Amino acid sequence: MSAAVAVLGSRYRGDDAVGPLVGDRLREAGLSVLDCREEPTRLLDAIEGLDLLVVVDAVRSGAEPGTIHRLESHGEPLPGDLALASTHAFGIAETLELARALGRAPRRVVVLGVEGARFGLGEQPTPAVAAALDALTAQVRAELAEP
Repeated sequence: MSAAVAVLGSRYRGDDAVGPLVGDRLREAGLSVLDCREEPTRLLDAIEGLDLLVVVDAVRSGAEPGTIHRLESHGEPLPGDLALASTHAFGIAETLELARALGRAPRRVVVLGVEGARFGLGEQPTPAVAAALDALTAQVRAELAEP
């Protein structure tokens, strides 16, 4: 099975750093990570033909900070109300739809979003988001291990 992890977010915007921080932990464990510091459309070539893409980002849904949300798609669009906290103009949901239209989408996509509270430039992640990093990293690894 071909699989990849894509982490989104900015290290310099508070809870939006959750993706890069999980990416750091996965790399330390020897896993390869697609780091999307720029527009998610730059992932199009890397995700083409994958069986599984696991996406990690911050979300805003009104839940308690640090809550881990899981969404799964088997070739259908991600929910339109997906409240990823992306600072990009063209988000991951739109990127995946473009990939699908071009025949380049992964067969299965799992989005793991961590509820954030602060996204200001120069802020540190909140304690609740920092406390969720271990569980989120373990969940990414479990998704990759699932057949």
